This record gives sequence, structure tokens and C-alpha cells, in this order.
Amino acid sequence: MKCLLYIPPFECEGTHVANIASVRVGGLTLFQRVCRSLQKAEFDEIIVAKPDTLEIVPDKLVTIPIQQLEYNLRICEISEELLKIFEDDEPVCVCILDGMITPECLTMRPHGADVRIVANQEQTGIYFICHNTLKQIIKSEECLDEIEGTISETFDAPEKTVYHRMMSSDDAKIAQNLLTKSLKKPLGRDSDGLVAYFINRPISLQISKRIANSFITPNMVTAFGLIMGLAAAALMFWGVPMLMIVAVILWQFSSIIDGIDGELARMRMSPSHKGEWFDTVADDITNITFLVGLGHAVTVYYNNHPSDIWWIDTFHHWFFYIACGVALLMTITVLWFYREFVKMGIASHNHFEWGFESENRLNKSDEKRGILRKTVDLIAGGFAWIAKRDFYTFLIMWLVIFGLYLPAFGTMLIGASFVGIGGIIALTIRAIRMSSKKRKEKK
Repeated sequence: MKCLLYIPPFECEGTHVANIASVRVGGLTLFQRVCRSLQKAEFDEIIVAKPDTLEIVPDKLVTIPIQQLEYNLRICEISEELLKIFEDDEPVCVCILDGMITPECLTMRPHGADVRIVANQEQTGIYFICHNTLKQIIKSEECLDEIEGTISETFDAPEKTVYHRMMSSDDAKIAQNLLTKSLKKPLGRDSDGLVAYFINRPISLQISKRIANSFITPNMVTAFGLIMGLAAAALMFWGVPMLMIVAVILWQFSSIIDGIDGELARMRMSPSHKGEWFDTVADDITNITFLVGLGHAVTVYYNNHPSDIWWIDTFHHWFFYIACGVALLMTITVLWFYREFVKMGIASHNHFEWGFESENRLNKSDEKRGILRKTVDLIAGGFAWIAKRDFYTFLIMWLVIFGLYLPAFGTMLIGASFVGIGGIIALTIRAIRMSSKKRKEKK
């Protein structure tokens, strides 16, 4: 389907830009945002009707064809050119760029009637119309009034749609707030954990909102989080109580920052497979190095502060070597994961389906699952919450702050061991199932 993107000769009061299309929200101009939305909604071509005074900079992330037509005062000046482009009888999408929209506004494909798209009871300036109605509208000197008077039937956009009309700089601020709010993930195993939902995400979203229109890229944020995580591991390594407190606070901040890169990418509609890989690798490096740093810190601390508990005093020299062994196990596991990610075309642990999950999604009925399967699912589900980085980072921070170094080390060691061993078991089961599947296909 083609889209006629009409850019009115309007300004947005107080924004210091010549045309509403140049207003920037969430790191993108309104023109860039609507074009990326149309591409995500799988439109075939965009025909832009714009004032001749407006210069449009090509967007390298928009790969669908864009044809530009210029008018002086009114769109009716280029009606003949438009009619030649839209000469077939297929329905047409007309999008009047008068505000900020998200792709959900354009994902519908109403046919057989002239309809306007309404989001949250607000008219969006998006219409799906037949060819005869298009002729009537683009030949009119008052395009906006004509389309409003001609089309009355409405079509509701999905609930997650974000739209806000842009009239002034205050509207730009409101639109930014609405866009930021829409980025908040739900609470769930496959989304945000408890700490991320109630603590990390509210902080990261406020930071993302304030840097959205800056030069800062998601990869820069990922790199900064990685540096902060490595700095935390290095400070922890010394085993000095004050430095250990600073280290866990830095580590917690790196966990908060870990959400900003994804928020910026979604806000700017610029998802990147390489960026997702960078984020995954950075998280794993941070976790593994911090485990080694914490193991060395506990060894150093109990060297300098002998414990009254005999087994701690006897075995604390081994804590660092145990941490290194588990870190090696985690390294082997994540490298095996990466190998599978490449085969599957994914770049994150969040997209990996564990052996029991894929079956459960197809079979949600408890009656069809035995007590053993239910128990395994319950344990695995609970562990999935605890194993989230936001949870154990937050827990270990408070344990270290209160001087409970051994419980902090034990928590991370047990968690890392479960991840390493559980990951190897899951990957082994997956390899066996894939091998069995291939043998059946050959037969």
C-alpha cells in the first residue's frame, strides 16, 4: 500500500523550527518518525507532499522508496501529479503530519470504506480512503477541512498507540513524556524483574528522556555501562570495605544504565542486531569479572580479618580460586550460548527458549501436564525471577553495604553456578532434541 504523507505549511509555536515536520521528539524529527513508522508498518512507498521551503534530509534507516512533490501554498497545486501516482483504484493511506505518531497507528488495513484512525479517542490525522475520495480531497484548496468534512467513520488504533498533536513547544514536551511512558516494560519473566520494574526502570527512563535528543547513541551507553561494570570489579578486587561499597554502588548503577541503551533504541526506532549483541556481551563480561573481583575481595578481607568460624578461617584462601573456576564455567556456557544465538539469528539471552518453555507455550493446560512437569516449571519460573541481573545485583549491593561479604559472595557464586550448570544442561538437551529432530526428518 502507498501512503500520501502530507506535510502542512505549519509551524510549531516556540520550537524554533520553520515547519512542524522538523520538530524533534525522542531523538527523531516528526518526519523521520512517521517515515520509520510507515516502514515498520510495511508500506510499499511514501509520496511526500511538502512545502517548497522545507528541506528534508534523507534517513539512512528508511529503505522504502520516498517520492517528494513540492507545493507553494496548497496541496491542490500538485493534484495532477498526485493523481498520476495514485492512478489505480486501490485504497490509499493519507497521513497528515500534524503530530507525533507511533507505528501502531499505521498497522491496520481498513478496506471498503473511508475511515479515520482514532487513538485514545483522539483523531490522529491518518485516513484510509478510496480513490474517488482522494481525488476530491487533493483537488480542494482546503485539504484539511475537506478531509474532515468528508470522512466520519472511525477506526480505533491499538491501545499501545501513542499519538499527540503538535501545536507548541509544550506539546513537544507532552509528546516526549508520552513516548517515554510507552517504553516501560511490563512486570514478567520475559520482561522486567521486580527491581527493574519498581526501581531501575523509573530511573533509566528519566535519564533516557533527557538524553533522547542528544548525540549520545545506545552503543555509547552500553560502552559506558561496561566501563562502569569493569571499574566496579576492579574496585571490588582490592577487598577494602570502603572500596567494596563503592564497587557495589557502581555495579548497581551499571545495572540501571543497562536499560538505557534499549530505551534509546526503541525511542529512536533504531533497533540494531549488532547493538543487541554488544549489550549481551557487555552484560556477560561485567557479571563474570565482578564474580572474580568479589571472590578475590572476600579472600583478601578474611586474610586481613581472621574469622572466629573455623571453616571460613581454614578455606577462605580457596574462595578466589573457586570464583575463578565458576567464572570459567560461565565463560564456557555463554560462549556456547553465543554459538546457538548465531544459528538462531538472535542476540540476547531473553530471546532464547529453554527446553520446557516452547512446549508450555503450545500446551497451557495444567491437566495435560503431570505433577513432575508442574513442579519443574514452578521451580524454573521462580529461578528465572531470581536469576535476573536486576535482582541479584540489588541484593548483593545491600549485603556488601551491611558488611555481609560472605553471604554476598555465596549468593553470587550459587547464582553463577546455577546459570553455568543450568545453561549447559539446557543447551545439551537442546542439542539432543535438535539431533533427534534431524534424524526424524531424514527418515
